[in-house]
Amino acid sequence: MTIRHVESFFRPKAVLGIGRPADVPAEEMLRRLTALPDAYRALYAHTLDGWRTLGKIRDATNYELGIVFDAAEMTPSLVRGLTEQGCRALIWLPDTPVPEAILRAGRDETLRVLGPGSSGAAHARTLSLSAWGLPAAGTTALIAQSRSIAAAALDWAAGHALGFSWIAVTGGEADVDVADLLDYAALDPSTQAVVLQLSHIHSPRKFMSAARACARSKPVVVLQTPDAHDDAAQPTDPVLSAAFRRAGLVEVDRITAIFSALAAMSRIGEAMQGRIAVVGTGNGICQLARASLWREGLTPAAPSDGAWTQLRELLPEVQSGAQWLDVGLASDEQTLDALRATLAAPGVDMVMFVRSPAPGRDDEAFAQRLVTARLRERLVVVFLGQARAAPALRRCAEGGIAAFASVEAAARALRYRREHRRTQELLMRTPTLDPLAHGREPPALPVPAKLKGSWVLPAADAAELLSGYGLQPAAWAEAAGRGLRVKLKRHPEMGVYIEVRLDPASAAAPTTYALPPVDDVLATTMLGEIGLGSRVNAPLGLRASDYATAVARLSQLAVEQPRLLEADVRLLPADGIAEIGYARLVAEAEPPSERDRLALAPYPSALARVAPLKGERQMLLRVIRPTDEPALIRMLSELDPEEIRLRFFRYIRQFTHTMAARMSQIDYDREMTFVAEADSRPGELAGVSTLVSDPTGSEAEFAALVHHNFAGLGLGRQLMRAILDYGAQRGIRRIYGDVLLENAPMLALSHSLGFHRERHPDDPGCVRVVLEVPPEKARSWTTLRSFART
Repeated sequence: MTIRHVESFFRPKAVLGIGRPADVPAEEMLRRLTALPDAYRALYAHTLDGWRTLGKIRDATNYELGIVFDAAEMTPSLVRGLTEQGCRALIWLPDTPVPEAILRAGRDETLRVLGPGSSGAAHARTLSLSAWGLPAAGTTALIAQSRSIAAAALDWAAGHALGFSWIAVTGGEADVDVADLLDYAALDPSTQAVVLQLSHIHSPRKFMSAARACARSKPVVVLQTPDAHDDAAQPTDPVLSAAFRRAGLVEVDRITAIFSALAAMSRIGEAMQGRIAVVGTGNGICQLARASLWREGLTPAAPSDGAWTQLRELLPEVQSGAQWLDVGLASDEQTLDALRATLAAPGVDMVMFVRSPAPGRDDEAFAQRLVTARLRERLVVVFLGQARAAPALRRCAEGGIAAFASVEAAARALRYRREHRRTQELLMRTPTLDPLAHGREPPALPVPAKLKGSWVLPAADAAELLSGYGLQPAAWAEAAGRGLRVKLKRHPEMGVYIEVRLDPASAAAPTTYALPPVDDVLATTMLGEIGLGSRVNAPLGLRASDYATAVARLSQLAVEQPRLLEADVRLLPADGIAEIGYARLVAEAEPPSERDRLALAPYPSALARVAPLKGERQMLLRVIRPTDEPALIRMLSELDPEEIRLRFFRYIRQFTHTMAARMSQIDYDREMTFVAEADSRPGELAGVSTLVSDPTGSEAEFAALVHHNFAGLGLGRQLMRAILDYGAQRGIRRIYGDVLLENAPMLALSHSLGFHRERHPDDPGCVRVVLEVPPEKARSWTTLRSFART
């Protein structure tokens, strides 16, 4: 259960208030509620004079959303009465925990609860059910766990002309959590970016799945704050930061930085390689801007000599250095000409323009000229000062220009933009297939008889287990030389994680973290973060790629051995893959469930099957891997244009890395893709079928494709059976697909599998084929098919 009935918090048919407000913010929300038209709200209370009191619950028909002001008013019988009359959501304002009996009473009707300790929700285009009032309309959703941080963020945004599509505060998250709202934001067409504040994660697998889905379609900026219930909590948890990076989120460290990051990602164009030219109205501020870029790890850029010559012709009095241009007291029109010429110069991706106050200058008027000039996608503007700068900054913000009050904020925003781009690129890089990662039975972890609790594996058992992952003991003394320290640990929220650092390390030496599974691409990135680059590292005497293979295999150990509680391994250089200089493994008799142990769904190797085909042929059907990208591109590139149109509903001249990465690097919690390995062409693909479920897991869309060289063998049926079996196993109740009317083979196949046809809601050239099954029937594909035929 994720986004079901979440819409009721933002677009309810009518609202019901329950109980007496306990504080000033609740009283303000009540005031806003009572100001709604009578047809939109009602008030239910026994103790407050002046309210319109509902005599009986049956009078509350069609009140889709309830606002709980007083927790003492809520009883299971009241909740059941409300749900019977159509209530689908509650905003729980008090800090009093939501009793489990209340949640159980509304479970049959999927009653959603926002809180406890929520301050409500508001939609810019409908109504505000919070103490804040309606936010200014925008395209950013704000999701927060903290009421106070949400209020501060809203006030700061209002002062900088930033609007919101909607806002919601989850509070203690008895039911609705940040993952639910990320799923809602991902599907909301009015939301183009998301701001997220959190201090804890209740369900790591659910959060990671929702965060990855949302970040793939729109920028997500996250602010991590210490847990209010943990006085020993550090300002930021590095494991949570690693989880955010893995999901594709951009993390910031302060409230104001949230909006700097958003401004960078929403107002600065995609084509950015980090070549930033500095233009300013004074030599000193140009140097400050250059220094701020260097501090953020960005490189100031210099236009070509020809471009500088052109600029000097435009502005004879201009002063310039290798990476900066001082326009001094040039007129507004001359300044705009200089900006246009710099942006057009080869070798420049972006321009940071810094303007300081000066007598006789109208900064707000110049800001309006910047907006009119339409230079915004590759321009970052800084107006220094306070009183005179504020109107100019606001005018730029309203015009969609990324504008800041300091060079530090501008440089930080550019770094966030680069980090977002690099993170997205990293998540789609193709790893190398490690033969030990897939296609074999994992080695068994030896368990002593009648042992409870945890124990340290004897050295011989630990060595044998590690050798099953291709990691051999070093032939030399364990303390000799420098190496790499890899630890596997359990996080209280995120489950298993990996910690890597150089060994021995100084107190200031960096440590990097990641969630398993980790492939060689991610492992190489981790090593780069601690200073072990892609080249041969002389002090360690080993290439980073060889260490990366060892780190990836230790990650596989963490995934495949549920009883492994923790590990401490020292890797030493060797001729090839790094070897084990020291290892201490701790196991436990009763491990947690997979979902609690692993925040990311592991590769489902158990779903592989051998499919019988016509002519006594067979093919291996297995789940797609990221390493299948090259083979997938080759298969798709061999299709004729009509085959491509029937599958993708359009002609595609070339399949790119980005397209194939989207198809091969999937979230196994929400999407399942089976590929058929061609029996006559080892390493090549003969067909593919995909099932993508909605966030609730109750409905899924399928697609299938068979290479024409393997048509007529029954491979399409086998690929469809694989996804139908999987859907039945997951309890998916409705499976559908959109098929072009001229795609006769797919229409015939779906009919033979029990699908029925429905009119397509949007495209008259398509038909929707649907297979529906009640919960008690969703157990196997055979049951699915027999039910559909009856």
